[in-house]
Amino acid sequence: MHEQLQQPDVVTPERLVHPGRDTLTMPHLLSRIEATEALGDQISQAIDQLVDAVLGLQQPTAPAADTGPGTEALATLERRMQTLEQQAHLSQACHELTRTSQFHPKERSVVFVGTTYFGCNVKYAWLAFRERARQEGITAWFLPQTAQQEQAVTSLGEACFPLHHNDWSTSHVHAALSAAVVVTCDHLLNPNPYAAALLAGARHVQLWHGVSIKEIGLRNLVPLRQMSARFARVLSTCGPYTRLVGTSAGQEPEWRRWFGFERYAPIGYPRNDVLLRTPDAADLLNVDMDIYQLAKKTRAAGKRVVLYAPTFRDARQGTWLLEAGLEQLAQALARRGDLLIVNVHPVEAPLIPQLAVAMPTARFVTPRTDLYPVMRETSLLVTDYSSVMFDYLLLDRPIVLFRPDHQDYVTRSRQLFDAKLDEHPGPMATSVQTLLDVLRQPDAQGRTYAPTRAAMRQRLFDHTDAQAGERFSQLLLEELAAAL
Repeated sequence: MHEQLQQPDVVTPERLVHPGRDTLTMPHLLSRIEATEALGDQISQAIDQLVDAVLGLQQPTAPAADTGPGTEALATLERRMQTLEQQAHLSQACHELTRTSQFHPKERSVVFVGTTYFGCNVKYAWLAFRERARQEGITAWFLPQTAQQEQAVTSLGEACFPLHHNDWSTSHVHAALSAAVVVTCDHLLNPNPYAAALLAGARHVQLWHGVSIKEIGLRNLVPLRQMSARFARVLSTCGPYTRLVGTSAGQEPEWRRWFGFERYAPIGYPRNDVLLRTPDAADLLNVDMDIYQLAKKTRAAGKRVVLYAPTFRDARQGTWLLEAGLEQLAQALARRGDLLIVNVHPVEAPLIPQLAVAMPTARFVTPRTDLYPVMRETSLLVTDYSSVMFDYLLLDRPIVLFRPDHQDYVTRSRQLFDAKLDEHPGPMATSVQTLLDVLRQPDAQGRTYAPTRAAMRQRLFDHTDAQAGERFSQLLLEELAAAL
């Protein structure tokens, strides 16, 4: 997810072999390798490979040639050397910036870190805190992950870091180093490669992005033969947090299985407030307004709006959706005047054009838009393992579990922490035909499962009052006081 540094100009073979023209011969290349090696042991294996390659190409007794396989190989090594130097310098810079952030004086400022879309807990926490921050003389910065997020934040006249790190001024660097608190709701893997280092000294509040029945974080491991630097980096962002926010006190042991944190705060998720109150103009930022208005219109006409919101698959991404029979479901609903809305997980969203061709009757939510105001305008939720099912409990509307590929999912994608579902919040369907039968039943409004949903809601949510954003704002004031 990290944005690549701008590549320097590619060195041509001519520059490699002609002395006196900014010469980059093998001795020079070996010298640069030695200098780069000094920057970090973590790249020593790559260094060794480069050294072996350079030594293998050396021919001390032969004159330099302008063309030939040796020149091409040397040019390839030069490009690899440039990339290696950039990686080494970035790694060294981030190492030193991390140390700097840890002793840099802190100010009354909070940085909210955007995720891949503007619609998760960070959006609503930031929206809730803005007015409180102004009252208290606190700067609430937003660190965007996309150009759309940058535009949304600046459109409200709020403090926003530039999307591209090359656009950061000294004032921006100072602001990041001075931040007393950083707020995330996912792994801190911003495209700005310096961001995590600049914010390393801030108190870290983790909202995460939902109650989970999947094994996540520190319980989502791979064998060492499959371990990559990227995967290890993700693991390293599973803590330590100053506080982790959840929805109920009883869930703290689960969260401690998955993440490392000092204190737990069961105050509720800010994004869930919009399920319990009418959204305002700011809430509707980055909402698919066509789908939102269509859902409102359909329900106003007395018809059902069925929301299908599955999670993603690590294996067979997208293809499993093509085999699930959703077009059959969409057509059956349409004949009754009902509407099927499909919200594809962001991981599988690139396949929507292909899915839309195969399922022309369904309506797809625009990828990476905010689903929560739309959820308010739906009649029923169909899902599988998504945390959306738990948030939907707050609406007290029917939930159907649709798991057409369950065995494949638990074998090839994720382990489940399914004890949370000792009783299901609704009926289970394993095929589209079974799902259709469920939706045709007289109890399709979910009355049979209402007591189960109520018990689950009471167990998973200590608060159901649309005040999570206010409680979170108070938590941030406490964290600022502790930092300063």
